[in-house]
Amino acid sequence: MRYNGRMKVLVVPDVHGSREWEVVKTFPQDSYDRIVFMGDYFDAWENKWPEQGENFEAICAFVRQDPERRKALLGNHDWSYLSATVYGAGCSGHQNARSGIIESLLISARDILDLAFEADGVVFSHGGFSKTWVATILKLFNMNSSEWSIDFLNKTWRSLSLQKGDAAFNYEFEELLDWHGYFSGSGNEVTQGPLWIRPEALLRDAYYRTQVVGHTEYCLGDFVALTDKDMKTGRENVVVATDSKRHQVFGIIDTNSLGVQPMTLVEFNSFYKKTMKKINDIKSQVGGEPNWSQENATQKLAAAFGQPLASRYYKAFFEEEK
Repeated sequence: MRYNGRMKVLVVPDVHGSREWEVVKTFPQDSYDRIVFMGDYFDAWENKWPEQGENFEAICAFVRQDPERRKALLGNHDWSYLSATVYGAGCSGHQNARSGIIESLLISARDILDLAFEADGVVFSHGGFSKTWVATILKLFNMNSSEWSIDFLNKTWRSLSLQKGDAAFNYEFEELLDWHGYFSGSGNEVTQGPLWIRPEALLRDAYYRTQVVGHTEYCLGDFVALTDKDMKTGRENVVVATDSKRHQVFGIIDTNSLGVQPMTLVEFNSFYKKTMKKINDIKSQVGGEPNWSQENATQKLAAAFGQPLASRYYKAFFEEEK
């Protein structure tokens, strides 16, 4: 569905079993129009069972309270428990011993799980849509580009049978939702679909000019907007990355202005390295103090980055070591 006008979308990055998402409950409801969960509800190294399953059920209950305003998207770590293809379960951290119960939880929530969400031409998905992947879908379903839409994709995903042998089972479509590449094990190539593609490849071949994604942990203290030229047309594409190390960066994206200044990949790499150097320098400083405190570390971070980022950086890079 396309929404006309200006929309504010509260983005919840990859979950991976974390309860960090519950902070969205503290946002004033009149501060946003939609909440979008970016997927990857399972496969966590910190949060085990039954926490992961209970957390997913809590998210589903939250979405069902207001399904028009709250959207839950599918991630590659979720799809890996549903895919019936030969290599469909190929995700890092895939929990073979829990695959049956995770599959059941996901199937029970299928009515509220989408592959993507579109608002004012800005498309939200776990990984993003490349022109190469969309062209493959059009060929598979014998469609022309005018018939393609996010609505079509979501309806197709919902109508898909997950049982081999059923009339509605579509092996080729399932393969296109799996890791679908040739060179990059992490998904950094244009043949990958919306659950797997990485920002670098997406920027060079983006189907939609402006996309918001999770999947890749680029964020330090805030969302990151990346820009690059399409490899064929030269069009400037923008990808807003929302995931972070501990999945704790949340924010509202205005579809009219984005609210984030885009950087080229070169600029981003420079920013990332300089920021991490400052953070590591501060870690070395406070680490040398026998009884360092959160207050001490936060003061140093605030002096370097400002107070809002100081709290986020402390939680991401210092808290687990204290």
